[in-house]
Amino acid sequence: MEECYKNINNLAENSLMLKKVLDLSLKGLQIVDKDGFLIYVNESYGKIHNVKPDEVIGKHVTEVIDNTRLHIVARTGIAERDDIQFIHGHEFVVSRIPIIDNHNNSIGAIGVIRFEYTEELKKLNRKVEKLERELQNATIKQQKHTDTNYSADDIIAVSEISRKSKEVAFRAAASDSTVLLLGESGVGKEVYAHSIHNLSKRNKAPFIRMNCSAIQESLFESELFGYEEGAFTGARKGGKRGKFELAEGGTIFLDEIGDMPMNTQSRLLRVIQEREIERLGGEKTTKIDVRIIAATNQNLEKLIEEKRFRRDLYYRLNVIPITIPPLRERILDIPVIIKRIWEDLQKKHGVYHKSLDYSAFRFLEKYEWPGNIRELKNILERAMAIVNRDGVGEEQLRTIIRGYQEFRSDYCIREDCDLAKLIEQTERSAISAALVRANNNRSKAAKNLGISRALLYKKMHLYNMF
Repeated sequence: MEECYKNINNLAENSLMLKKVLDLSLKGLQIVDKDGFLIYVNESYGKIHNVKPDEVIGKHVTEVIDNTRLHIVARTGIAERDDIQFIHGHEFVVSRIPIIDNHNNSIGAIGVIRFEYTEELKKLNRKVEKLERELQNATIKQQKHTDTNYSADDIIAVSEISRKSKEVAFRAAASDSTVLLLGESGVGKEVYAHSIHNLSKRNKAPFIRMNCSAIQESLFESELFGYEEGAFTGARKGGKRGKFELAEGGTIFLDEIGDMPMNTQSRLLRVIQEREIERLGGEKTTKIDVRIIAATNQNLEKLIEEKRFRRDLYYRLNVIPITIPPLRERILDIPVIIKRIWEDLQKKHGVYHKSLDYSAFRFLEKYEWPGNIRELKNILERAMAIVNRDGVGEEQLRTIIRGYQEFRSDYCIREDCDLAKLIEQTERSAISAALVRANNNRSKAAKNLGISRALLYKKMHLYNMF
């Protein structure tokens, strides 16, 4: 019995010692369960947040901590290390680490404050960013053929369906086979095309993009294959190299391939088969070494039935098809995509004090996103520019999305779209764009629009844009 009491006392002493260690070594320690409810906090946490630790246990972390994302980390299982967070008006560098069980499931998360983000650290960070930009510029100059904007890191794939598409893209990058990217508008087909090129052995060679829906039909062949001097009236002296010649040794990305005219499809088929081109007005053929990546948001098989797309060209392009799922089918990706876009927008516009609260994330996860990632980015950029408060929530996002949907559905296509409605939609769009460009500086936005600040405020009040 005496030995039993001794073990109990040792256990109590060890528990007390462990608590002291946690209080002394970890600043602002907090632990939440998988649903985001606090299950443990240490003493320094209480001092920082001016609360008693015992009183916050059991509360949702969003009720206690400003701008927290700990509940999101607990839900997604994705760590967020050395992130900047505003707490009671001060900047702190925090880390949020998921707790993963033996079955690789997230069962909670741990949050700690690394240190306060002081002015000295800000200056040091700016110096590091400057050096990184200089290094990046030097790399670009050294690799002058690198014409891409995205890498594999830009493909966010948390959900199973996204991971499968990303894996196929990685495997495709290792070969020289033609790739056909399929998916709705705005899902990120161009990001995949850039990433495949950057992962391929052609990554030091050119990446040339051509949007087939943005070229006049009469200019298609001259754009793709080039022309010789005197090939037609107005032809440039000395001729012009086409996209295929410019892409020699690298990759040509034919976006919106479904909009390519039938006569150009015939010539493209021959280029794929023979691996040679002939300029307009020319008499000689030139061998080419180019990898083709095509993309479309259309149903090519349906276009074939309608005699608008060549069946034989379809088979030549459809060597490695990659279907990119729409955003509504990849719910687990949405929080990570939102965080990435929001951080990019903060850097772009220099707005670091605004954040998305818990209700915003929950709302954005449930929205259908007919415009996919492109629409999500537009909505978040509008929120950052227009919402006149630090915390952006569900209510503000609902208003922005409702206006976005009205503009998209009403603008010049509804039968009852009268002049007054058209003017309203146009002014809404122009004011939103001006505010974004001016980083929400309304005086600058008014100047860019060529109107007075008073008139801008009047219009914003009229259209409920505050």
